[in-house]
Amino acid sequence: MTNTYLAAARDVVIKGMCESQVALSAELEFHLASTLAHYIDHPIMPDRLTLRLMDMVQRRARRVEPRELGDECLISCAFFAARLTRHGGTIVHYAGLGQNAYEIAGMPDVAHGFPEMLDVLQASKPISREHPLRADDDPQAERALLLLGRGLRY
Repeated sequence: MTNTYLAAARDVVIKGMCESQVALSAELEFHLASTLAHYIDHPIMPDRLTLRLMDMVQRRARRVEPRELGDECLISCAFFAARLTRHGGTIVHYAGLGQNAYEIAGMPDVAHGFPEMLDVLQASKPISREHPLRADDDPQAERALLLLGRGLRY
């Protein structure tokens, strides 16, 4: 993750806090900005989140995996809600899943701040776009990209 990505992501978080009128703690603000910065150039796969958490719990996954799942739930709930709910799921379910993943990762403050961070992201309105599959991609795995708005010059 570059400083440019982090600066752009922080701008999105600040905009979201202003729009939503939610004041995040410094810890949650940094977590949210660094999470956004990470997913600027990493594809996110919001499918099968529930199954992935169950698998992690069964195999007693290390802390990094549940944190990544919590991050993906947060981004997916904010920007890919239609995709998550198209087969009957609810945003409440996936938000709870993200909170549980953060708890498992040993991040209780982030888990409790999940609703506020979600409000901030939803208010920030960055652009999200589905990315077409390449020939070497798994056809079962859809990918989505998070693009920060065109007005950001980094």
